[in-house]
Amino acid sequence: MKQDVAGEALLRDTGKLWVEAGSVIALRTARIGWGDPLAGDEMVRMVTEKVWAGWEVGMALATGQFGHDPETVCRRTVNHYRRAVRKNLRRLSANDQA
Repeated sequence: MKQDVAGEALLRDTGKLWVEAGSVIALRTARIGWGDPLAGDEMVRMVTEKVWAGWEVGMALATGQFGHDPETVCRRTVNHYRRAVRKNLRRLSANDQA
C-alpha cells in the first residue's frame, strides 16, 4: 500500500513537471517569436541550464546522492528538474514583456 502511494506521488510530480516544462517552452517560444531582444540570451541560457542540470543529475547518480532504490532515484531526479523548471517558470512569467 505504501508503495502505491509513493508511486502515485511520483506519477503526479512527473505530470506536474511535464506541464510546467511545457509552459516554460511556450514562454520561451513566444519570446523568440516576438523578436524580443533578449531572446538570444534566453536561448543560450536554456542550453546552458540543460547541460548543467544533466551534469548535476549525472554526478548525483554516480555518487549515490539520489539514493540507490529505483523509486528514490526517480523521485529525486524529478524533484531536481522540477526545481529548475519552476524557477524558470517564475522568472519568465514575471518578465513576460520585459
